Amino acid sequence: MLKKLSKNAKITISILFVFIGLVLLTFDYFSGIKNNLFNQKNIELLEQQIVITEEIDEITDEPIQDKSVPRDTDDYIGYLSIPDIKLKRGFTSLNSKYNSVSYNVMLINGSDMPDVENGNLILAAHRGNTSVSFFDKLYTLKEGAKATINYNNKNYTYTLKTSYLEPKDGVLTIRRREDVNTLTLITCTRKDKSSQTIFIFELESVE
Repeated sequence: MLKKLSKNAKITISILFVFIGLVLLTFDYFSGIKNNLFNQKNIELLEQQIVITEEIDEITDEPIQDKSVPRDTDDYIGYLSIPDIKLKRGFTSLNSKYNSVSYNVMLINGSDMPDVENGNLILAAHRGNTSVSFFDKLYTLKEGAKATINYNNKNYTYTLKTSYLEPKDGVLTIRRREDVNTLTLITCTRKDKSSQTIFIFELESVE
């Protein structure tokens, strides 16, 4: 009788170990799927923090003196065009004295040029009704709007995918897909002095 019980116990223990093994294998399998999905999400969404060194405000009825820059200045390394708001404006290199929202559309430190694979070109400007309020009408853009960057004799055309608000505290988080080339535009939020609006465009074509 004891031998029979011992044999049954061994069988039970063996079955139990097999069951535990199957549970562990199943857990590892689904954990792997979860991790792959998480990694895929990380590939599709990248959070990039940038520091804004100048105040980007809504400027209205303020005279701008000695800050006009010729549109064809040699300082420009590229041009931003947005047909829906009739905007065309150059931007300079990071070390140019004209790389400032007081003069131009400003190139933000941490930007990549359009020819960098999966890079992110980041530009900022004031809104309002002065001569340097280049991004005044950005808020009117709808998803699907086009923007073009002319750089090194090539036209890079982007499509607006999304926009969102960020607190106006000097540090902004840019949320974008990291597997595509991106154009990010930044300006102050209309009727909200405490935030800035981020516009995310994705590259559609190069000509």
